[in-house]
Amino acid sequence: MPEEGETEIPVIDDEERLLRLGICKVRIPASIDNEKQRWASKLAFVSPVIMAAQGDNEYPFYRNIIEDPGLEFPIESVISPEIEGNFAKYFGVGKRDVRLDDAFCVHYNMEQGVTSGAKHMDPSDITINLCLEKTNDVEGSHVLFYGSKPLQNVAEYEEKAAEFRFLVPQEKGFATIHFGDHPHETTTLLNGGKRTNVILTYCYVDKSKSDVDKRSCYFD
Repeated sequence: MPEEGETEIPVIDDEERLLRLGICKVRIPASIDNEKQRWASKLAFVSPVIMAAQGDNEYPFYRNIIEDPGLEFPIESVISPEIEGNFAKYFGVGKRDVRLDDAFCVHYNMEQGVTSGAKHMDPSDITINLCLEKTNDVEGSHVLFYGSKPLQNVAEYEEKAAEFRFLVPQEKGFATIHFGDHPHETTTLLNGGKRTNVILTYCYVDKSKSDVDKRSCYFD
C-alpha cells in the first residue's frame, strides 16, 4: 500500500518488469532462507548495550554486522551460485570482481518515531538487499526507486526519466540486487507490523571502474 499522496506511484513486483527497470529479484540463498526467522530475531534483538549505542529509538534500528563479530551472520554464503550467476548475467561481474564494503541490518517497527529513509544512492557499486522478515500486517515500507538503470542482457530495457518513480515491495525470502547509484528511499511503515532486512554493499575491485569515492550519496 503506497503512502498517502503516492497513490499514483506503481507498485511493481513482477520479476521481468523489474529487470527492465534495473532491479534483479531473486530468492535468498537456501542456507539463509531456512534460518531467516532466527536470523531476523537475532539481528533485531535490542540488548541494553546495543540500545545505548543505538540511541532513543527515534529512527529505524540499525546494526552493523561486520563490526559485531558475535552475530556470525553467514555473509559469504549470500553470493550463492544463483546470485553470482545474476551478478555475471545482469551486472557483468563475478564474485572475484567485487569486494564486500559493508553489511548491516535495518529493522522497522511501529515503536520507532521515524520508519522511513531519505532519498539516497548507496556508497557501493552493487547492493544486495535481503528481506528476512516481513509480518503479514505490514503496510507501506516499500523501497521507492527513481528512474531506471540498464542491466546487461535485458532486451526490453525501459528507459525512464529520473522523475519516474516506482515502488518495490519487500518480500520475505527474496533479495533485490541493484546498482548502488540507482536513487531510492524507504517509504513509511503504516499501521503496524515489522520488517527486517540485511543489506550488503559491494564495490568493484578495479577502482578505475567505480565512482563510489566521488559520489554524493544523499540528495538535498
